[in-house]
Amino acid sequence: MKAIIFLVLFILLASFDFAQNQYDAASEAIKNNNFKKALSIAQECLSKDSTDTAIKILIDLTAHDTTNKAAYEALGDAYNKMSVLELALQNYEHAESLDTLNVALKFKIGETLYKQKSYTDAANKFLQIISIDSNYAPAYFKVGEILYYAKQYSNAAYYLTKYLKFDQTNSKAFYYASHSLYLIQNFKQASEEALLGVQKFPQMTDLKKILALSLTFDKNLSEGLKYLNEVPDSLYTGREYILVGSEFLNAKMDSIAVIYFKKAMEKEPSLTNSLAETIATTYYRSANYDSAIVYYDKKIKTDSTSLSAHVNKALCMIQLKNFDGARIALLQAEQIKSDYMPTLEWLGKTYQYMDSSDAAADTYDKIIKLASADPDKNSKTLGDAYGAKALALLLKKKYNPAIEPLKDAIKYDPNNFQYHLWLAQALALTGKKADSIKEYKKTLQLDPNNADAKKGLKILGE
Repeated sequence: MKAIIFLVLFILLASFDFAQNQYDAASEAIKNNNFKKALSIAQECLSKDSTDTAIKILIDLTAHDTTNKAAYEALGDAYNKMSVLELALQNYEHAESLDTLNVALKFKIGETLYKQKSYTDAANKFLQIISIDSNYAPAYFKVGEILYYAKQYSNAAYYLTKYLKFDQTNSKAFYYASHSLYLIQNFKQASEEALLGVQKFPQMTDLKKILALSLTFDKNLSEGLKYLNEVPDSLYTGREYILVGSEFLNAKMDSIAVIYFKKAMEKEPSLTNSLAETIATTYYRSANYDSAIVYYDKKIKTDSTSLSAHVNKALCMIQLKNFDGARIALLQAEQIKSDYMPTLEWLGKTYQYMDSSDAAADTYDKIIKLASADPDKNSKTLGDAYGAKALALLLKKKYNPAIEPLKDAIKYDPNNFQYHLWLAQALALTGKKADSIKEYKKTLQLDPNNADAKKGLKILGE
């Protein structure tokens, strides 16, 4: 322990002796007007962390040689090293007044202003450097960095891309430039800068993320997908996954879109309400009805009042021939909005699929009542509803009750040969021969090769 204490004391004494000797030598040089030697001694002290001694020498030197710009700059360096930024700046600016075109000195001033958080003044100083020397690369980076953090991304991108033409060894410059271009939605240039950066810094996952997103949003989906898969999921936000999924969805790459929509929901479960139905509808389009139902149910769980989710879930069940499940979903939809026509139309069809003709007829009556409020606007709906109601009655061999709905269907859809044919058959089966013949002939006017109409006329002796 004593040996260690002795060693420390020895080092301290030696350091003190060195500093005192250097100061004495510099003082002697100043006394002899050998300012160059004094400056050299001060710089040596500064390089060996004898900063206090260097400052003492330089203060003496500048007192005797008031035009020594190098001494003022060195004094600025010494204060900067001690983080006494105000004094560093004063001495740098004094040196600058003696050498107004010294861009390296101006850069030190800019950096000191930056440390003081005087960002506007720092940026102006770096811009001044560029105006003097357009090839002074570090100034482009510093002004670009300041603009980046000030969220002036368009201007930041301009200076940072200029910087990268001089120096491509600065990983931060690649990130700031690419991110700025990405944020102003210049995805093409963002992907170009990011790709160059990734090639030089392949471990920069944050830069690779910008590359992946920029390629994707620039519609270069195959390359984008390659880099998307190389970046950990933890680096993406739910919103970013939504945007990625939307790009693939717009490109009709539904299966990939669904993957990213699911990732978004996993990242942020609160997105389920806005995404579940999109996923379900995507599955529906690809005829994956079972999966579609799962996600319609997720939507319904987060929003039980979602009319479209209930109706579309029912349509999936109809495709799967789960008619009772479809009926339940449609009845739930009807509770949400009792006058929504598509719900009632599909409910009527579902009852027909289930051979529940009475329930189907009742449902079509509801449609007719609603649509009759504006018959001109709802003429097609009325025609379909009357026709469907009539068909439900015909299937139960209720021929006479079917006649009036068929006449109403024809009123709203006079050129539908099927309604005329059904009416002709219903009239024939209820002994109304003359009216039946008339409807069979009308059917043939609309559909000249209709075999059922020809057969009906033949049976009736025509």
